[in-house]
Amino acid sequence: MTATVKPYVLPPGTGMPGFGAEVKASGAATGGMITLIESRTVGGAPRHVHSREDEYFYVVSGTITVEIGGEHFEVGAGGFVFLPRGIPHSWDTIGEATLLMITTPPMLESFLAEYHAADADRDQVAARYGVTFLK
Repeated sequence: MTATVKPYVLPPGTGMPGFGAEVKASGAATGGMITLIESRTVGGAPRHVHSREDEYFYVVSGTITVEIGGEHFEVGAGGFVFLPRGIPHSWDTIGEATLLMITTPPMLESFLAEYHAADADRDQVAARYGVTFLK
């Protein structure tokens, strides 16, 4: 960690400056260590693979389905998912769910912001972050 990293506390309903309230830890705030996003969502992500980071989900409420390397799992509140880099995966919610989404090293906050803001080729954005969407 660098000397420029400082401790911080976020009150409920707030997030990192420059991101929405869902981003609780960013790469910049943690000295390049972790991204943590509290995602309240209906829906997930299609099959893809990360080449540079590991991804983790902690299910706070609701239920998600996860496909990891061809195996399918249903994960409810209190469940945890580890998705190592290089392993194809997808996930979806069954109804509404709240997840803590983590990547190490960090990238998810920047990737999602750019990806959802892209008007044109989202695959180019994904490629810059080492993410490949699979058919």
